[in-house]
Amino acid sequence: MKQFPLGRVTLLDGPLARAARTDLEYVLAMDPDRLLAPFLREAGLEPRAASYGNWEDSGLDGHIGGHYLSALALLAVVTGEAEPRRRLDHMLTELERAQDALGTGYIGGVPGGAALFENLREGGTEAARELGWAGGNWVPWYNVHKTFAGLIDVHRLIGDERALAMVTRLADWWLGIAAGMDDEAFEVMLDTEFGGMNEAYADLAALTGRQDYADMAVRFSHKAILDALLERRDNLTGQHANTQIPKAIGYAAAAAVRGDKDLEAAARFFWHEVIEQRSVAIGGNSVREHFHAVDDFSPMIEDREGPETCNTYNMLKLTKALAEAELEPAHLDYVERAILNHQLPSQHPERGGFVYFTPMRPRHYRVYSQPHLGMWCCVGTGIEAQAKYGEWVFGEHEGALAVNLYVPAVLETPEFGGRVRVETAFPASKSVTITLDIEEPREFTLRLRVPFWTDELADLEVNGEPVDAEAVPGAVLIGRTWRPGDTVTFRLPLRLRVERLPDGSPWQAYFAGPILLAARDGEEHLTGLIADDSRMGHVAWGPLRGFADVPIVADRPADEVLTSEGPLRYRLATVDPEASVELVPFYEVHDTRYTLYWPVAAEDGIAERREALIAIDRDLPLDAMTVDKVAFGEQQPETDHRFRGEDTEVTMDANGRRARRTTGSMSVVLGDADGEARRLRVGYRLDGDPAAVAVRLGGVLLAEEHWDAAQGDFDFDYNLPEGLTSPLELEFAARDGRPTPAITTVRLIR
Repeated sequence: MKQFPLGRVTLLDGPLARAARTDLEYVLAMDPDRLLAPFLREAGLEPRAASYGNWEDSGLDGHIGGHYLSALALLAVVTGEAEPRRRLDHMLTELERAQDALGTGYIGGVPGGAALFENLREGGTEAARELGWAGGNWVPWYNVHKTFAGLIDVHRLIGDERALAMVTRLADWWLGIAAGMDDEAFEVMLDTEFGGMNEAYADLAALTGRQDYADMAVRFSHKAILDALLERRDNLTGQHANTQIPKAIGYAAAAAVRGDKDLEAAARFFWHEVIEQRSVAIGGNSVREHFHAVDDFSPMIEDREGPETCNTYNMLKLTKALAEAELEPAHLDYVERAILNHQLPSQHPERGGFVYFTPMRPRHYRVYSQPHLGMWCCVGTGIEAQAKYGEWVFGEHEGALAVNLYVPAVLETPEFGGRVRVETAFPASKSVTITLDIEEPREFTLRLRVPFWTDELADLEVNGEPVDAEAVPGAVLIGRTWRPGDTVTFRLPLRLRVERLPDGSPWQAYFAGPILLAARDGEEHLTGLIADDSRMGHVAWGPLRGFADVPIVADRPADEVLTSEGPLRYRLATVDPEASVELVPFYEVHDTRYTLYWPVAAEDGIAERREALIAIDRDLPLDAMTVDKVAFGEQQPETDHRFRGEDTEVTMDANGRRARRTTGSMSVVLGDADGEARRLRVGYRLDGDPAAVAVRLGGVLLAEEHWDAAQGDFDFDYNLPEGLTSPLELEFAARDGRPTPAITTVRLIR
């Protein structure tokens, strides 16, 4: 399916159009000179303003600047406002000045980035390892990719030739370095988060026709992931999700420029595995940024760090690439789900601000960024995503004009004779009207999507008369000679339905058509609701509420437990006749705790279900006592706690739970601003081999431990010495020629 240029689609008043305007206000509140500061600094030039803080001055410097280029170009096209174009001109002028000052073609805000990448020219595998967070650098390639992508977007969206010239200079800079790298070193380099570098080179190959760019797109294929996908194997459990999704986008993009059906098949297999086995009701995936085991979704329900918004942004990009190659009805079903239930709710509709994690845990909440404070990855993708909704409404498929999403919008389409207008208040109203404002009679086929959640487009008529339509998978086709002013009308009944978690466990979400329904669950203890600039400010750290009194719902069809109380308002009956719950669209729910998934039980299993819920609460006291926590082997917790290590190795158990051990030493920095911590709890994992470790906190030796043949996971508690002050460096060092045990989690406990 071919999408129309975004500038030819105008969203009319509705939630998606309003989201784009809110996004514009947020983007214009940001200071471009502060975003440019890292690029100028790294080029040896004096910045015009101080750099932003948060992730923009702690290793990922400049990544938002790349996203900002994309967002400005998108908003210039979507809104028609002049200010985004003016800011784009300023951004490009300053970035070009930085690129010229360095003189190599490189441009980036990565601290010490020019030298870091230059070391790859002859540094072999050791230099390649330095490009990961375990090497003390926070994913430099991920960072530089945002500059690549931003410049490419500026050229593609508004035709800026200067942007294309800058990004080709940048691309050629890397070709020069890569020419001296052997395949082993290149593969080692890819064992970290490198964003969509394969996609960027494929895009440049498509824009320029250069074969060397297409070859580099393929060279950026991480074999550790690709080889399994080529064999139709899912080895994603335990992997950092948003590291892998852009790789699959790149496989699809490289396949398009190389005509490589194997790469396309690998990307398609990845898409189906993630969508069908690893995604939840909102269309998102991952817990604490990682894919968990497909047969155990308990972490999804129990953890506060649910699906990451970046993941869904990138899954939509992958969906677009695959749909362009070969459309499947499931592609558009996913797009609708992800936009309405994850992307749209991830921006605050009034004050702006973006969400990083969307917890699936009942009665938890989300936090929102502020323009000058939160510089998270999900802010970067967020300022792009809210401007891109129009790209999905229309398309051209096998010569037919396709209407894919039923949102109010207008398409300018000379190919089909003029203008097409969709008018609807869906989902608040079931009625849809499509008007063909064409200049003269024109024969073509109109393709209307039939979503998976309904059986038909009810009362389908052309100019008020019933019409025969050809049913095809996921759509109906109306082929005729269309005349100026012709109208197509139909209804989309919102069928009530339930969805279990993908592992089949007894947790259920409720939908009205495509709309995920949620309950508001109170506004108390929303710690950090509007996030500050702390490194972990994107996490909703407020207290977890227990499961013991979460309402249980009878395991019955949706129409037996849901009662309509007006447009998009429903009453959910629970097993307690006195305790029904109001449900509303999730995209309306902000600044409050909420519940999306409900425990269900057969009528003879309610008592047993309640006991299972009570058992989940066993870890609540520990969570309440935790001052700071690091999950070892997971990228973001380690990065946020300034992980350093030498001779370390990440391990995973059968359920994808990660840990890290070392034959040298490794450390993290823990915070205890209020001096409340009294104990350190260390989670160890032993595999039966001899192990030994020295544990130091703040330079003080807490203990030396030795094991000869122990096996399993267990915790040790250590009392904290008097007089320690935050921040505290926690070090684990190998002893007596033995490796340390794998460290799973460390906690400071009150």
